[in-house]
Amino acid sequence: MRYIYIVLMFVWTLQAPVAANAENIARGVDFTAGAVNSVHLRGTSKSAIVYGVANDAVPDVDLILLSHHRRDVLWAARPVVEAGAKAIAPLSEKSLIEKPEEFWEEFRTKRFHDYAQQSTKILDRALAVERWVVSGDEIDLGEIKLRVIETPGFTRGSISYLTDIDSTRIVFTGDMIYAPGKVLDLYSFQDAISEAKIGGYHGYGGRLSALITSIDKVLALKPDVLVPLRGEVMRRPTAALTRLKLRVQQLYKDYLSTTALNWYFKQERMTLSAKGILDEKQEVSLMPYSLHEETPEWIWVRGTSRLVIAENGHAMLVDCGNDGVIDAVKDLIERGLVKQVDSIFVTHYHDDHTNSVQNAAEYFKCPVYAVANYVDILENPGSYHMPCLHHNPIKDIVSKQDGETMMFHEFKMTFHTFPGQTFYHGALLVEKDDHLPVYFVGDAFSPSGMDDYCVLNRNLMHENDGYLMCFDRVRKLGNEYWLINEHIPHIFRFTESELNYLETQFRKRIKTVSALIPWDDPNYGVDEQWAMIYPYGSTVKKGEIREFEIVFTNHSSRKRRYDVKLRIPEGAKMVSFESSTVIAGGTLGSVRAKVQMPNIAGTYLIRVDIASQAIDVRDWIEALVVVE
Repeated sequence: MRYIYIVLMFVWTLQAPVAANAENIARGVDFTAGAVNSVHLRGTSKSAIVYGVANDAVPDVDLILLSHHRRDVLWAARPVVEAGAKAIAPLSEKSLIEKPEEFWEEFRTKRFHDYAQQSTKILDRALAVERWVVSGDEIDLGEIKLRVIETPGFTRGSISYLTDIDSTRIVFTGDMIYAPGKVLDLYSFQDAISEAKIGGYHGYGGRLSALITSIDKVLALKPDVLVPLRGEVMRRPTAALTRLKLRVQQLYKDYLSTTALNWYFKQERMTLSAKGILDEKQEVSLMPYSLHEETPEWIWVRGTSRLVIAENGHAMLVDCGNDGVIDAVKDLIERGLVKQVDSIFVTHYHDDHTNSVQNAAEYFKCPVYAVANYVDILENPGSYHMPCLHHNPIKDIVSKQDGETMMFHEFKMTFHTFPGQTFYHGALLVEKDDHLPVYFVGDAFSPSGMDDYCVLNRNLMHENDGYLMCFDRVRKLGNEYWLINEHIPHIFRFTESELNYLETQFRKRIKTVSALIPWDDPNYGVDEQWAMIYPYGSTVKKGEIREFEIVFTNHSSRKRRYDVKLRIPEGAKMVSFESSTVIAGGTLGSVRAKVQMPNIAGTYLIRVDIASQAIDVRDWIEALVVVE
């Protein structure tokens, strides 16, 4: 892939979330705050920049020291490298810096059915690196000498740099810490937890144990000053790091206390997942299983699908993750146990619930229902970047509004928005005279709690959204009802006390996340897609004009203006562009751009810089375009 920065120029008047603009930290060490902080080291034989430069003034230096691979910071390093400085970077992240084009070629297809859940803030093109370093390596600038420290957490291979100048010990910590007790976000720590045999999709805070280890490693060095890649210089590093460690531990305890994974993985594996995060004296508290019973006979169970069967043999299929479900239903029909499938309801977009919905609709010649808030991702999955994305679009879905009801033979069915396991999620309440109401809640709950173990599913924390909405909807059922999660061969329900416990613990976690991140609302720390490009993925012809919508969710309580800049690939042309929008607090808004794509076949990225009050993030989001 070949790229060049093509940016619409206008004045950005909004400042980055930092406390001071410039200061001298020690002899020969000058710090300048910015969207990416910049540190100028002046040794007796060589000079260096740590992290990069956030403005047009590129100093003449010998080296630039990088802490990790991510695109949203390396934009500040590229002009320094292009001016002649030799880059030093972590060996463990070599492939993502040296060969990012290979990542994007593979990601064209790997983004469907993605269970790894790693950040896609990957470089658009390679950055030249002179030297790859590992822990213990030294960099000699003459009077200033630095030692490499491996401090993974924010990324798998992050490093920090240690130097002693006169009586001042300085650690350049990268994105390990943003400010006292704070990190940039939570979603960047999603990863597999190998000790507990938990994969990336289920690995809530999977690299928090690495972060704790890195914190302890830096604490043991007894530094005097911490200089992060983003955020503020910290001159009370012990207090800053200790506060971060305690908040991370509290967050994980809050999470474990309500996790649905206790049902699937049991206490031993959940305890193992906390190893390295919680101290030995900190107990793992898990919610006991709620009441659960066998599924009633009129609901047929098969994998992650259910069949609601009326007395006359007509049936509604709920989800269809594979063709084996279709074959099994065909067998029921052939044996006379079911007359026909009249319709299909889809609870949410995840591939294990949707892969064969279109095949089932075609075979049974029946309509597909879904709630309006996630119809588009079912019909156009390639336009999104979400975990467990299905590859087989579902056609002509009948959109149901939140609260809409319909009669299905003897059943009264009510459709609900239900943003539990994922933002794009619904529920179906099924009522009949001779049975307690049954609420199909997709994958939102298990008898041990909440299915919010994958932060990238967009588990929002607003008062009227996410799990707080789900708690309210379950409460309105009263005390006599049953829930169905199609991964569980039981019906189950929560008592009022159990619901109160879940909500209390979740609200505690919201407060912890609020304290842990530097943004003005906790949802920015758990919602990677507060800014996104639609469509995320598309295939176009050479030279075709493609329209993109840059969509913002203003999680803040106040009105915000968002200013944007587009970075488009070499050979592309800007046709039209809206550079800013004002969005009320708690609402969505967008700007649009039209780009004529290059005349050369290949894989290209459209990327965006975003500025708002106390927000300055560059090369932050991307759309993937394949030109054929």
